Amino acid sequence: MSKALNNRSDIGEKTRKRVAEAAVALGYKPNVSARNLRSGKVNTVAMLLPVLSGDNILTASFFMRIAKGLHEVLHRHDVVPVIHITTDREEELALLQKIIDQKRADAIILADTEIHDERVEYLQERGFPFVTMGQSLSLNGQFNWVDFNYSVMGSESVEYALQQGAKNIAIVTLGSNSMHGELFLAGYKKRMMDKGMHVQDEFIFYGDKTEFSGFDAIEKFSQLEHQPDFIIFINDFQYSGACNYLNANVPSFIGKENMLCAIVSSDFFSSSLSAKHSFDIDHHAVGKHLAELAIAASEGKEAQQIVLDVHLRT
Repeated sequence: MSKALNNRSDIGEKTRKRVAEAAVALGYKPNVSARNLRSGKVNTVAMLLPVLSGDNILTASFFMRIAKGLHEVLHRHDVVPVIHITTDREEELALLQKIIDQKRADAIILADTEIHDERVEYLQERGFPFVTMGQSLSLNGQFNWVDFNYSVMGSESVEYALQQGAKNIAIVTLGSNSMHGELFLAGYKKRMMDKGMHVQDEFIFYGDKTEFSGFDAIEKFSQLEHQPDFIIFINDFQYSGACNYLNANVPSFIGKENMLCAIVSSDFFSSSLSAKHSFDIDHHAVGKHLAELAIAASEGKEAQQIVLDVHLRT
């Protein structure tokens, strides 16, 4: 009976069906605890949200949308998602060690990947199944990950600015070893060069996920001898800070109509900002892919990399 109920490949479909019908008739329910004990699994996937820093707690709604798709897939496999929050990288690494040593999960999902990510390398060294939301150059990118096409975001943002007649296009991206920021910037640079335009270092601002970054970026650009006529922001936090600067400094060298916000990551900003242009992203698809790769990783299957398309709303 156990072979049939556990979908073993050496049991025929007719036999499997008869056993399943008999189990229902007899009111049989498998002992999940005993099954997990034999398999060594705990039927749990741990998802670590980005380390809390400043205002990025407002991105909770962004990850809750992703968690919905994640839960949908995991639930079908009788796997429970557990979401963890940490306040700094040291605490996050300690949590990873505890999850592994105490076997608190069958796989781990990491967010907010870095260009060179010590967490990825640590999990690989420990031989623990994992998947990341975002790429990394660690392990040459040969591990399970799901990501938006940030390079396309950077490229299409430049194309939109050019269509509006812009000639001096600035960008506010993410620094601090952010892989998303690096890919976004790479897309910007490539489209600029493809169009025969010079990439000016003074038009590149490396910030973080806070309003302060947008405020500081506009202040910096305003002090340049030759100022940009269009500014691309990677996220809504930066865009909001830029808008606050413009509201407090009228007249200004640039208007809100000459700015683009690529990613809207917070419900708060999505309802309060006047940004007309951003990229449509499928949160549900991200969650589903993360869950599928987490299950595959826990089963020892070959690593996969998934890049999701994005589309600019205009």
